[in-house]
Amino acid sequence: MKGTFAYLIISSFLILMGCQSPKADSVEKRSLIDSFKMTSVNVKDDFDIKVSLPEEYGTSGNKYPVVFLLDANLYFDTFAQALRDYANVGLAPQTILVGIGYKDIPAMDSLRQRDYTYPTAKAEYEMSTSGGADQFLSFIEKELYERISKSYRIDSTNVILYGHSLGGYFTLYSFLKGSSAPVSKINKFIAASPSLHYNDYYLLSLTKQYPKKSAHSRKVYITYGGIENTDDPTGLRLEAIADTLYKNIGRENLVFDIYSNLDHMDTQFPTFFKGLNMLIKNN
Repeated sequence: MKGTFAYLIISSFLILMGCQSPKADSVEKRSLIDSFKMTSVNVKDDFDIKVSLPEEYGTSGNKYPVVFLLDANLYFDTFAQALRDYANVGLAPQTILVGIGYKDIPAMDSLRQRDYTYPTAKAEYEMSTSGGADQFLSFIEKELYERISKSYRIDSTNVILYGHSLGGYFTLYSFLKGSSAPVSKINKFIAASPSLHYNDYYLLSLTKQYPKKSAHSRKVYITYGGIENTDDPTGLRLEAIADTLYKNIGRENLVFDIYSNLDHMDTQFPTFFKGLNMLIKNN
């Protein structure tokens, strides 16, 4: 499992880097990117944070939706450029993008397992560390959000968490955890191809505890690629996953899409932009 993911990460990184626009290196574009290191009290580790601002940010005085992007070492540069270009022609909302990354991609490959999972992984997964999702969520909501909200003009009614694969698992976990919390800063969630098989579909069983009447207005958008569907008798078909999620969470707070001709490593980009437009632009 570990070796396979490392291969997918490296392959996707090379593809994404090749798709970047040359404009990303201009002085004007760089002025819209902030970066800093942040030491988390909750996780007891350092994170590399990048912030991409809309082109109009310096002159508009407006408040903007904010997206917290997981696996930022892999996705931030490409997503930030595409988001700005799409927003400039009306294909996406003007949005502040906050990438949460690690020292480098090799560090991300192992530490994401620590931060994006709960409970501790089964021994067969061969994860060196796992089960730290609660601490990581506390870092985002209690530490990083506070810094971002004080430093930038954000719209607190449109605070989004986005993740893919194991990051999608953490995104859905955060949605479920926050539904019963007295205070929750994140109110919208986008999960691309979440790894719901983790620990024998633990997260699906957790959805049974989702409160029918939540104190918060929260929405989640979940997608899979149709090629991810399995005939493995030990796994669940995507249709069965969708039925369980709709039954336990309800259609008012959940949208579930299957992109018929896409595989696991194809869903990141379309999910990100369709989710933004669904949760923000058409809100």
